[in-house]
Amino acid sequence: MKQSQAKIIHENRQALNVAASAARMSTQHGTALEIYARSGDREKDLKLIGKVMQSGHKSVVEHQTLSIAFNDVSVLVEQFVIEFRLASFTVKSRRYVDFSDAGFVVPESLNGKTAERYRQGMSALFSAYGALLERGVPKEDARFVLPYSLRSNFFMTIDARELMHMICAMLDRGARWEELHALGLQLKEQFDALYPDALDAELARQTACAEAPLPRAFRAGSPAVGDAEVVCAPGDAMALLEQAMAFSGRFAPRNGRCACPENVRALLADGRPRELELLNYVIRIRNISLACLTHFTRHRIQSPLIPAVASALARGDYVLPATVAADPEAEAIYRRAFAAQAEMAGEMSAMGVSPEVLSYCAMSGHVLDMLTAMNARELLHFAQLRTCRRAQWEIRGVARRMLERLNDSTPEIFGGYGPSCAIAGACPEGKMSCGHPVRVEGGVWTERSDVI
Repeated sequence: MKQSQAKIIHENRQALNVAASAARMSTQHGTALEIYARSGDREKDLKLIGKVMQSGHKSVVEHQTLSIAFNDVSVLVEQFVIEFRLASFTVKSRRYVDFSDAGFVVPESLNGKTAERYRQGMSALFSAYGALLERGVPKEDARFVLPYSLRSNFFMTIDARELMHMICAMLDRGARWEELHALGLQLKEQFDALYPDALDAELARQTACAEAPLPRAFRAGSPAVGDAEVVCAPGDAMALLEQAMAFSGRFAPRNGRCACPENVRALLADGRPRELELLNYVIRIRNISLACLTHFTRHRIQSPLIPAVASALARGDYVLPATVAADPEAEAIYRRAFAAQAEMAGEMSAMGVSPEVLSYCAMSGHVLDMLTAMNARELLHFAQLRTCRRAQWEIRGVARRMLERLNDSTPEIFGGYGPSCAIAGACPEGKMSCGHPVRVEGGVWTERSDVI
């Protein structure tokens, strides 16, 4: 049986000297290079760093970076880890890679009949995945029947402070899932070799986190379509933007207004539109698949609230790709896969399997709602990437509905939002460009006749 593994494959070996120098910087005389020259005694440096961190100044270890290989872990682990946004990730794409032989994680707590039923259900999903591929369904659409037990592989680069935060979370609120707990212990052992006792001290200071109960009842759902709602917006966004643009002084007023249409268009195309960051919006995203959720969580400048994965399984609703709906036999395979998974989850729950283990039964196509806060600058970045024709079809549809709702709220600003070709005047995709650049004005999209 393959074991989930998290291995630190690279660390900056000079970072300890830098971290120790940072610990000395604020209290010792000398230039940066003179203070750095005093470092190099590992025992003294570690003692100093530990003392400074005990005082709450953890930023000194942010100078230490580490790269980690997550090897054959479940998608459940992947989703947990990528929510730590002060890090960089590269994940094997399920849009382009065939996962027929990827395999799945089997929690050790399963045994006998529960393990047999679990394996049967997971194997059936992989069979459905293969059958969809054989019928010509694209990999990016067939993947929706893959379970969260699917083995995933990815790289992560992170600084030591954020890694400590992540490990503590894996050993605390993540410990409900035995796989996460085991990976947390693996990483702790490796981190302890670099910074002895640092994690033990951090774990001792952890504050308990309240957790919503996981569901124990499951239903067979039906197809659902993504949507969005602006829950909260600035009372007078244009007045606030006017103040911001007047304060920065970067755009000369026209007819007594800094936030005039011409300047707003210039601001959207500007390389540093900081004024937009003062406008904050809370948006509820409805009916997005767990696969689509990963696209959202990659956008770091936001504050998302995401229900537990098991809630999507309990609800049972799912996305239905057009490529699947176009083929009656493929649609029958697809719908049966979701219905059978709901049945399996119910059986296993009745057999006493914990909700944590049942989380692995969630399928990538199961949907949930999320609530997130983004400022207008991040929404601009989001729109440039996610409304593009090259974006995956589900998140593209949700992103465009978000823009429709935002445009209803503040058309003077969001009426000009759109893909990169509309904002920057050029496509960043190079040879992968769709070849159909658009112009966006007043929320209306028209194809451009000029060539990008």
